Amino acid sequence: MLALTIFRYRRVPLGALLLLAAALVLCCARAWSQDKYPVHPIRIVVGFAPGGPTDVQARLLASKLGPILDQTVVVENKPGASTTIALADVARAAPDGYTLYFGGSGAYATTPLTMSKLPYDPVASFEPIALVGEEQIAFAVHPSLPAKDMKELVALIKANPGKYSFGSSGHGNITHLTGELFKLRAGGLDLPHVAYKGAAPAVNDVLAGHIEMIVGGLGSVYPMHREGKVRVLAITSEKRASYAKDVPTAWEAGLDNVISSSTLVLLAPARTPQSVIATLSKAVSQAVSQEAYQKEMRGAYVEPITDSTPQATGELLARELEQWKELVQTSGIKVAN
Repeated sequence: MLALTIFRYRRVPLGALLLLAAALVLCCARAWSQDKYPVHPIRIVVGFAPGGPTDVQARLLASKLGPILDQTVVVENKPGASTTIALADVARAAPDGYTLYFGGSGAYATTPLTMSKLPYDPVASFEPIALVGEEQIAFAVHPSLPAKDMKELVALIKANPGKYSFGSSGHGNITHLTGELFKLRAGGLDLPHVAYKGAAPAVNDVLAGHIEMIVGGLGSVYPMHREGKVRVLAITSEKRASYAKDVPTAWEAGLDNVISSSTLVLLAPARTPQSVIATLSKAVSQAVSQEAYQKEMRGAYVEPITDSTPQATGELLARELEQWKELVQTSGIKVAN
């Protein structure tokens, strides 16, 4: 084709022909580079500081994706403002597959309830790629509380309205709203909420007996459960955790429709080509299918998700957005901006 073009324009000066040839080569190179995604490092943005649970999982994923994609995958931390700084950064990025977001679906879904003005649209600004793993949420109580299961806990709270309270890692986040969901589905319990600045101080107050109960990530309470320092009564997932098979689900414990978890998701900016989305989704599936990776995830109290698709990711995020919006409207929870 290039030879034919030069033949047709043989009377054009040589310099112009060389420029035309260079332009054609550049055009072909650009098309080739798009087809060969990825051709340079990929950035995964995390809305938390280095060293936290989400950051640890992001770095684990990056270390597995790199060899599969034959490209460097780096994690960049942009903490603050309930993960909206990180999400906004990804929403503004070029939709080319080189800037991605990694984080819990709980923060993604509850953020619209905690912020009056978002710098992005939680639905329209992102393309779902994959579900990576599930962080279970647990109900845990001080061992002195005379309730050995969820039915006994509900009966105890109903018999003593306002006497007991539950702690969470923060006002308006997924653990707080899960506690409110429990109160609503158990018949409108009088169980005051105590918000803490993180899971650690909430767990410490349960250990000290200052509060009777915590709703938090299973990983933050299960080690103490095994030592007998707290009693984990149930988790809010649909299935038991493979690393904590002694802990029943809320449904098994007699509570209907108390389903809640924070699923780790990978997102891209809106309008990212579907071919790129498919490449990334396939790479995540390959990574999570590795037994060594699954073992590492479970060691950090995250249950791997091995059957993810972009469609399933989008459907889960839509359900969570609707679920927590409905809960806030129904229960009248006041969520601060």
